[in-house]
Amino acid sequence: MPADGGRPLVLEVARIGLEVRAADPGLRLVAEPAHMPFLTEATVEDCASVTLGPASGRQARKPSGKMLFDTGSVWRLEEIGDNRLLTFRSPLFGRDPYLSVEFDREYARGVGETLVGGPILAAGELHPFVYPFDEVVFLARLSRGRGVLVHACGLALGGRGLLFLGTSGAGKSTTARLWKERGGVTILSDDRIVIRAEGDGYRIYGTPWHGEAGWETPASARLDAVFILDQAPRNRVQELKPSTAVAQMMVRAFPAMWDQRGLEFAVRFLARLAESVPVRRLQFLPDRTAVDCVLSSVDENDLNARGRAEGERPGRTRGDE
Repeated sequence: MPADGGRPLVLEVARIGLEVRAADPGLRLVAEPAHMPFLTEATVEDCASVTLGPASGRQARKPSGKMLFDTGSVWRLEEIGDNRLLTFRSPLFGRDPYLSVEFDREYARGVGETLVGGPILAAGELHPFVYPFDEVVFLARLSRGRGVLVHACGLALGGRGLLFLGTSGAGKSTTARLWKERGGVTILSDDRIVIRAEGDGYRIYGTPWHGEAGWETPASARLDAVFILDQAPRNRVQELKPSTAVAQMMVRAFPAMWDQRGLEFAVRFLARLAESVPVRRLQFLPDRTAVDCVLSSVDENDLNARGRAEGERPGRTRGDE
């Protein structure tokens, strides 16, 4: 869905918007296929706005502030007065930034520039949602009390939202495939899920930042159960204490590591979640029996009674870790 010259592209993820405008009205904004289901022409109440244009010289603006965070190769964040400067690099362009955007402290407004040529700007087209720009902006916005981005496969099953958290290689894409083969489910994402508070509970949202299986959808579901993935020789579901659950979830979350306020929010958010939503360790075989094991652990009584001690069941154990 390209936007005609002068028209913005609006990306909506988890009811949060990111509007991008071209500084040059002659440029067309173009989204990648994974982002297209998340584009909206409707008004997003909670929306950041960014204006991008071609760099005036051969490269995008070089950073020149107090370093807050640096991945070492892909992106960095610096403090410039009251503002925040994000710069992005790629081996395709050498050591210099190909994209630079300066935001206000709340990441609500930004102005940036990008290299002419390559994947960013070519033939009069500007591709604003280039990895990892949009994900970093949403991460920063979420850290301002909106929610938490986690490394997880999320799915909707008959009105239930099930979340399977895992580090790289833990089996998120495998989990998505197994549930898809079962049928009757919507895979929200096989790699990145947003969790937000909703009423007296929580809701999980799909994102365009998918994993190797390539599943993404803007759908959402009320969160009913969380599982920490752990491939093993047999299927077993193990209850976790809330304190252990928070630690396990933080390892698989993407908090704003550069921001004390954002880090503290993420810990509080996940602590409240662990007190109201069942969090369990799922040791599983990579076959359909793992799906059956999960289904046996999410009966109606269990979903409505976090922390109620229960007897042993097939494929399930109790434990605190």
